[in-house]
Amino acid sequence: MTKDKEWLRTRGYPMLKEGADFWASRVERNAIGHYDINNVIGANEWQENIDNNAFTNGMAITALRYAAQAASELGEVPNPDWEHVADNIPILKFPDGTTKENATYDGVMIKQADANLLAYPLNIVSKPADIRRDLDYYLPRMSPEGPAMGNAILVLLYARLGEPEKAASQFFPAATNPTKCPLWGVGGNGGRHQSLLRHRGGGMLQAVLAGFGGLDITDAGILQKKTMLPKEWKSLKITGVGSEKRKFVMK
Repeated sequence: MTKDKEWLRTRGYPMLKEGADFWASRVERNAIGHYDINNVIGANEWQENIDNNAFTNGMAITALRYAAQAASELGEVPNPDWEHVADNIPILKFPDGTTKENATYDGVMIKQADANLLAYPLNIVSKPADIRRDLDYYLPRMSPEGPAMGNAILVLLYARLGEPEKAASQFFPAATNPTKCPLWGVGGNGGRHQSLLRHRGGGMLQAVLAGFGGLDITDAGILQKKTMLPKEWKSLKITGVGSEKRKFVMK
């Protein structure tokens, strides 16, 4: 995004390379299209020791492809096994095309968005109809006791789908309010204060910047998707964005 190839060469790519090598070694190469990742815990922490978790598999695919892309950006030959493995990690689906959270998922209540993370931040599920199908299926199955960071993803996705009122009224309060603490008014809970501060603060910022604000990190820099503000919001101004310190204003 920044085209800082010196940073990529010395800092970014070495980390990406090690990550890709790990995932290439972690998969179980059972068959073409079934380089499975078994015995994991996904973002929905209520289901443990599961196989082919949607977000875990999507994250591994993304890490492998980023490593290959980074190598090419630096004029190096990427390990061909990275793309090969990425192409063969499955993203499981129900018969109607809904993303299946894991190999044994049967519709039980979940802690937070997991399969929906394939729409954001991973952009593996990218068609609006597919994003909406996954939301329609998993929303009734998300616990009302789930974390604020899960609700932040729902804010973002509904804002990008052109439903800012639903995003703001139904999910934004839950993305910002639970277990407030004195520091900045977000995200503390006893000894977990700093961890939850990062989760809720980070989730809220992404909901505003990437959801209502439409900002999108791409290879061409930070671009802005077409989105709408909730009716009760007068305007949104985002400043100091990226290396060029750009400003985005919505009304």
